[in-house]
Amino acid sequence: MRIRTIRGRIVWAIVLVGCIPLLIGLALAYVSGMQSLRDVIGGNLQAIAVQVADRVTMLIQAEVQSVRLLGSAPLRVRQPVEAANRAYPMEYARAQRLLSEHVQVWDRGGEGAALLIDSELSRFLLETKVRGGDKVVGLLITDQYGALVAASSQPDQYFFGDEPWWEAVHAGSGDQVHITGLIPENEGAFRSSEETIDIAVPIFDERQHVVIGAVKASYRFDTLLAMIKQIRIGQTGHAMLFDATGNPLVCPILPRQAHRIPSQLMAMIVSAEPGWGIAEDDGHGATDTVVGYAPVPKLTLPENPWHVFVRQQPTESYAPIRDQLRNLAMIGLVMLGLLWAIGRYVATRIARPIHILHSGVEAISQGTYDRPLNIHTGDEFEALAAAVHCMADRLMASRTELEGLNKDLARRVEEKTQEVTRHMRSLELAERLATLGKIASGIAHEVNNPLGIILNRIECMEADAARSPIPDAVRRDLLAVKVQAERISRVTKSILAFSRGSVSTLKPIDLNCVVRSCVGIASERVSALSVELESRLAPLLPPVMGDRDRLETVVLNLINNAIDAVNLLGRDGIVTVRTRPMQMDGRLGVELTVSDNGPGIPSEIIGRVFDPFFSTKPAGQGTGLGLFLAYGIVVDHRGRIEVKNGETGAQFAVALPAVWCDALVEEEGIWESQGKFSL
Repeated sequence: MRIRTIRGRIVWAIVLVGCIPLLIGLALAYVSGMQSLRDVIGGNLQAIAVQVADRVTMLIQAEVQSVRLLGSAPLRVRQPVEAANRAYPMEYARAQRLLSEHVQVWDRGGEGAALLIDSELSRFLLETKVRGGDKVVGLLITDQYGALVAASSQPDQYFFGDEPWWEAVHAGSGDQVHITGLIPENEGAFRSSEETIDIAVPIFDERQHVVIGAVKASYRFDTLLAMIKQIRIGQTGHAMLFDATGNPLVCPILPRQAHRIPSQLMAMIVSAEPGWGIAEDDGHGATDTVVGYAPVPKLTLPENPWHVFVRQQPTESYAPIRDQLRNLAMIGLVMLGLLWAIGRYVATRIARPIHILHSGVEAISQGTYDRPLNIHTGDEFEALAAAVHCMADRLMASRTELEGLNKDLARRVEEKTQEVTRHMRSLELAERLATLGKIASGIAHEVNNPLGIILNRIECMEADAARSPIPDAVRRDLLAVKVQAERISRVTKSILAFSRGSVSTLKPIDLNCVVRSCVGIASERVSALSVELESRLAPLLPPVMGDRDRLETVVLNLINNAIDAVNLLGRDGIVTVRTRPMQMDGRLGVELTVSDNGPGIPSEIIGRVFDPFFSTKPAGQGTGLGLFLAYGIVVDHRGRIEVKNGETGAQFAVALPAVWCDALVEEEGIWESQGKFSL
């Protein structure tokens, strides 16, 4: 990103200068905090590992003590063992032969093997096992030669004199305790389907000097050490038990077969002293993990001592440092914001005169300069601002003079252009209307000749009809033809009057009669179209002063335009003609409205519909004179015509002043109106 302004460069310089020591400080704080956190976490995990190791020791020692108490029972245990020892001959060789015979009997099984065991003592051992709960697999007692005296359940052998545990119990002073390591499934004295651990203690004579036998108890390994699985450190931490060869003994997370203990980790945790460290691979899928470890003390395990290993997921262990990092990041952002704000403030103070000068020059170039440059620094910037201000005043004066001349010239050109345009348009319309008047006059003359013949023939036919009977239908048709021919004659006369500028005569007429006549004429057209023509005429409508033929021209023009508008939709259209009395400029008037449900008139052209030669119909279907003539006729009748878009289509409204019958008696009842509508 390229910085193009002095202000931006100053801001970035201040931010960079402030951020470098800030980042260094944050990095040092992170390193120091991480080391301190690891020390604290490691110390805590080491203490937990020591506590777990002590609890394992206490648990095993408690079971050792319970086995000792069992072996020291004088009546229940000692006397049966002494009796078994007295059953041997005094000579050692004879005693060995007897022992061999007992082994053979035991191997054959049956009732003979059952007689070799003290049933009363076996029953006592069974009761003791039941009282011990699910953790006890079995109890057995041997005599001074290692032969079986009693057992809670029948073991798989009779002679134990060559077993390591029996030899360990009789070694030394005879006060030895033997604790085995993990015994796999289906191994050991009782062939249990679960992993077991055995505890063996000696049985002394009454004086507690001579070993007369031994007691061995087998425990379910997982049940005995279930408390390790219950230890939790936070949400994800737990404790484990290992032996010296790196075999996991107890883990609450993974089964023993699923563990993958790296050699680096085993070299760390199999230590004679408690401690903690960082494991690159903690054997549970996590890396860079803080772990604690401690040996299980005061247990005479055979060449394979136990070790406690405590771990926790790094995400939870390092959660405090993440919080610290988040706090440091927030502090860094705040400091960055402060540096940015300070940089902007300083840069603004330095770059403000330059910006003011730049803005002033831009304003001068655009012609919007209207006040002095506000620079009061007391240095070269202030002098430069004064010089720019003087230059701007001179330029503004010259520009003002030029703008005045330009405006005056533009105004004159615009006035002349508008005047020429109006004259040209008036001349064009006048020429077109004059031409139209000449053509209309010629057409009217040409129409009058055959029309006179038609009327003459109709009168002859009426005279013949008076002398001879003819059907009523023919008589009505003859009358209708005569009425329309006379209307054509009146229209041609009005065209001649329009072209010559003659005066038309207005008389009181009923507007409803005009509307009914026009609706009847238009009905013949709509009968062939999908258009419905409705008339809603108000009763007792006051008369208006007007020329019937010319008003019929207005109404027919409006109705035909409405029919054309709805016929373009290609669906059923409705044209409605209404009359009603109204107030017109404080006096009574009559309103005629013609509305349709067509598309309406676009708002951009609605103001031009009464202009001459303006039409929205396709070329060849309209002249653009219908509404222009209607407008002139309504104005000749001292009325007004308006157009607007209704809810569903266009609506034309014609308002005409009404007259009273009393006024007609006093006046002659005749108005004279100029028949030609001048532009």
